[in-house]
Amino acid sequence: MKKILKIILTVVTILLIAVATVAAVIFLDVAAYTATSSQTLTPTGTPIGTALVLYDPGLSGASTKVAQQVAEDLKNQDYTVTLAGIKSSSAATTTGYDIIAIGGPIYAGAPTASVKDSLANLQHDPNAEIGVFGSGSGPTSTEDIASIKTAVPALQNDGTLSNAIVVKIGEGEDLSARSADFVNHLVD
Repeated sequence: MKKILKIILTVVTILLIAVATVAAVIFLDVAAYTATSSQTLTPTGTPIGTALVLYDPGLSGASTKVAQQVAEDLKNQDYTVTLAGIKSSSAATTTGYDIIAIGGPIYAGAPTASVKDSLANLQHDPNAEIGVFGSGSGPTSTEDIASIKTAVPALQNDGTLSNAIVVKIGEGEDLSARSADFVNHLVD
């Protein structure tokens, strides 16, 4: 009787873990579908170009803050910026921009499915500068950047976006400084 009870308990535990895992994966992907808004930021001076910042907000909203800071920094560099959720109508057209930055949260060392999909299907002008940003916990390490590149085939050495600038901005890091550095690399 004890053996049967142990087997039943083990099976129930495995099923609960499986259900929780599936629910977590579904829930994490659902967050991207809430990113449907967009706005245009216009510089105070004469615009020198256009930029598109696409983002997956993630669960905590940290990626939204990173995207907003990147967009603000691009605007301060005199770019007209479209800041758009990754599932917005503005995300459908990615040509006609001088700079495109796409990002979202990093879960288990990889960007979300929506970010990977956007990068895999990115249509852009040949001279456009491409940037990829991720947000996550802890300070950024070289392993973080390598894992992002590994997770997205287009970012690998032989991929279509191998020249993209890739950053991860940890939640404890100075967002303003890290974003400004990222944008400076994009505009150079």
